[in-house]
Amino acid sequence: MKVLLMVSLCCIATSLCAMVPVSDHHRNKYHHLTVPIAHHFKDTNIPVVFWLDSPVYVTNQSTQLDALHAIVLAHSDWMVAVFRSSLRCMRCRTRLQNVFIAATVRSLQTFLASLEYDCFYPSGRYIFIVTEQLAREATDVRDVFEIVWKNRIVHVVLIVSRSNDTARFRAYGYEPYAYGKCGKVRVKLIDRYTDAGWRRLAGGWFNCGLPNFNQCPLKVATFESKPFVMVRTVGNVTRYSGLEVKIFNHIAAKLNVSIVYTPPPNNTRWGVLLPHNSTGQMGMLQRNEADVGFGSVGRSIERDLYLRSSVPSIVSQLSMTIPPRLPYTALEKLFLPLRPSAWLLVAAGYTTILCLYVVLFRGKHRPRRERIPGLYYTFWTILMGGPGREVHRHSTRLYVISLVLNALIVRNLYQSALFQRLKSNDLMAANLHTYQDINKAGLSYYMFRATVRFYADNPEVNGSIRTIANENIDWDEVMYNISQHRLKGVIPLSLESIAYYVKHRGQQQKGAMVYVSEHTAISYYVAFHFPRRTALQQPFDRLLHRLQAGGFILHWRAEYRNNPNGATNYEQQDGVVPTPLQLQQVAGGFYLWALGLLAATVAFVGEFAVSKVNRASKHI
Repeated sequence: MKVLLMVSLCCIATSLCAMVPVSDHHRNKYHHLTVPIAHHFKDTNIPVVFWLDSPVYVTNQSTQLDALHAIVLAHSDWMVAVFRSSLRCMRCRTRLQNVFIAATVRSLQTFLASLEYDCFYPSGRYIFIVTEQLAREATDVRDVFEIVWKNRIVHVVLIVSRSNDTARFRAYGYEPYAYGKCGKVRVKLIDRYTDAGWRRLAGGWFNCGLPNFNQCPLKVATFESKPFVMVRTVGNVTRYSGLEVKIFNHIAAKLNVSIVYTPPPNNTRWGVLLPHNSTGQMGMLQRNEADVGFGSVGRSIERDLYLRSSVPSIVSQLSMTIPPRLPYTALEKLFLPLRPSAWLLVAAGYTTILCLYVVLFRGKHRPRRERIPGLYYTFWTILMGGPGREVHRHSTRLYVISLVLNALIVRNLYQSALFQRLKSNDLMAANLHTYQDINKAGLSYYMFRATVRFYADNPEVNGSIRTIANENIDWDEVMYNISQHRLKGVIPLSLESIAYYVKHRGQQQKGAMVYVSEHTAISYYVAFHFPRRTALQQPFDRLLHRLQAGGFILHWRAEYRNNPNGATNYEQQDGVVPTPLQLQQVAGGFYLWALGLLAATVAFVGEFAVSKVNRASKHI
């Protein structure tokens, strides 16, 4: 392709150098071409691409080269011209301003039909020029626009010449969305060249406003994907609602189209996007069975390659849905107030006090009479309380008082933390905020096939991906199973889907709460998708920009995400009215009491039995 382009440029340069400067006669001769090109392309500062059929390079007497020579020299002070004749193009090149020059309408039709689709740009502007007169003007013009409409290019003007008419030159356009003739080419006369000038050039030949589809049907491929699209049946009528449906209905009203919803075939949803023979919604768009598709469909490299996508309608995130922490058992709540190191310190302290007691009071050489200074004892008695009269100054009293003081401090610390543990409802998120945490917990990553493409290159994820083959599984049920710890894994979903579940189920149904992993989210751009050959991308983009700038999408998104009666209000109510402790929250203390009572009973029965045996042996 590069070789062909270089050959084309060399041929054009050689031809232009061989031609003599254009005289005033030739300038007037091609005035009908130079004026509209300057009017539409001069102020954009964008290169103008000239397309010519390769046979024009055979001779310098070609009428195409004469017209090209006059146009380029007349606008050499501002125009950046690009010359092409190759039938193959790269899609990444943007060609917004194009001029096609052909000698006959037949050669123009052949050239247009031979061009790859990547040579066209849906939002570009095209001026077609036929230098020779048309034999059958009405039929020939219609045939040109029929070829153009197959590629869904609508900003097109065709300039033709006539012999026996006061208006020697005419500019034609076409309308594919005429009322009652949807999808059929209706040729319309845009302007006439009379008295050395075009009559309607001041207003521009290209429609700069939004197109009017005149209630032409728009086939929409979609399916239920909460909260973007929600489907319910009332009688025999299927009704669609949701965030993306609300955005789409606004766009459809502005474009004046009628909507025809069509679910993907074979009980599928997104399907698999392939270079050919795609399935589901992707297949419908690829085969032009639908005009637009949506339903929580994010932009990706593959979809931009095989389809066309609008600007993002909703900027969201793909986030891992994680479960809450496993509820603490009644016995765990008794030990959780202190960490193992704290429990070890308590045990070591009481062991030290026990050893000191044995040394002082159980030893064989302990003193009978104690010599304790009265000052310190009196001071200790004042602090801890005691009788005011003279008492025996036993070291046992000091030991008991120090033990009570230590136990009092430890007990207060323990009880203050224990009450919060008993009151806790265990609705906190599990510590699964990184991929390392999730992998360490041994959890799998459950994903729909349409989601796998966003994580396939992540080495921390791709080894644990579990594909959900059935696309019709309700992800609300998947999130509920995660909240109940029935599913040993996490699932990446859009933030809107998670928030909608939390609002309508997690906060309403006890124990159904799920959470969002903090450090695993990736950007997710929800957009409308079209077939590669479409005329809808530009008007959709313009209207989406308006909705974004006006804040409407943010307002609509808040309706599906925020819950005014959610957790915030519940927390405020908890601050006003204390929540009483429930049986399962204090059951651990009774379990320990029952265990101690059982041990005491066994000891009592054992002692009683041993006593009976000893008495019986003495009588013998």
